[in-house]
Amino acid sequence: MSETHDPFVVLRATADGPNPSAPRPSFVAALRARLELVLTPTIELPERSATMTDTAAYTTQTPPVALNATQTLTPYLTVHSGVEALDWYTRAMGAIEVTRFSGDDGRIGHAELRIGTATFFLSDEYPEIGVISPRTLGGTPFALHLDVVETDYAYQRAVEAGAEGLSAPEDKPHGARGATIRDPYGHRWMLSQAIADPTPEAIMAADPSFTVTGRVPSEPGYITMHMADQVKAATFFGELFGWMFEPGGHIKNTRFPMGMTSTSTDNRDVKLYFRVDNIDSYAARVVELGGQVLGTTEYDSGGNAECVDDQGFRFDLYRPAPGY
Repeated sequence: MSETHDPFVVLRATADGPNPSAPRPSFVAALRARLELVLTPTIELPERSATMTDTAAYTTQTPPVALNATQTLTPYLTVHSGVEALDWYTRAMGAIEVTRFSGDDGRIGHAELRIGTATFFLSDEYPEIGVISPRTLGGTPFALHLDVVETDYAYQRAVEAGAEGLSAPEDKPHGARGATIRDPYGHRWMLSQAIADPTPEAIMAADPSFTVTGRVPSEPGYITMHMADQVKAATFFGELFGWMFEPGGHIKNTRFPMGMTSTSTDNRDVKLYFRVDNIDSYAARVVELGGQVLGTTEYDSGGNAECVDDQGFRFDLYRPAPGY
């Protein structure tokens, strides 16, 4: 698909220039990601068998799926009326039921659900082994924070389906439009839509009651491979790894963001982009440490600085805009 016929480009542009009625870039990016997640085919892998113990009392209602290796911490909810809860989360929260283990006593022993790319587990109460729900406890000490495309819509949908609205949608100083609900099974959900990316100084100016400290770890956030022939390379690696490419060379079906571009020089290198929370402060630090900043650019997707360290190593800094 050419970029001029890309519906996501058409959404934000007209023949005369930017479309004043276009949706926010964060909404477009999130919508595109959700559609690609559903429509992009997966690579077929060899079948593997799972070994499970003490499974006589359980039946699997949906086929097993590949594990999501990108997450290291997965919420595990305990609910009363597990079957009803699974139906509610799919109807009200837009979850997809991936796996369900039903016990011979009618209780849900384990279920996996996904909302977008987020995964959570669920089971019925098993008080005989200390697994109890918020109803039995009389409340819950924690909340689940969920990034959503539109807070107002997600909040209204949940409340109309029977959730209790604890706080209505509101723009927050930290750059999100947030709301909180309590679902019918006692769990609190904090719904959050990114609308800005303020600095700690801006947050403290908006709400002087808080002092904001900390530092976001800087690590590689994108890789670009420079190839002599981009089309030939895309064909090779597409056949080798099953990569699928967007216009411009971005690889759209890898967990780690990466892309490919053509270069007319003999330098067939790989360029690293380090994700940072403040382009200006890190760029200034590069110079202080003896490196160079070759140039800075601001794109719709965020800020970028081309840099060289004190030994000549070439790298980029980038700070993604909300929604990217």
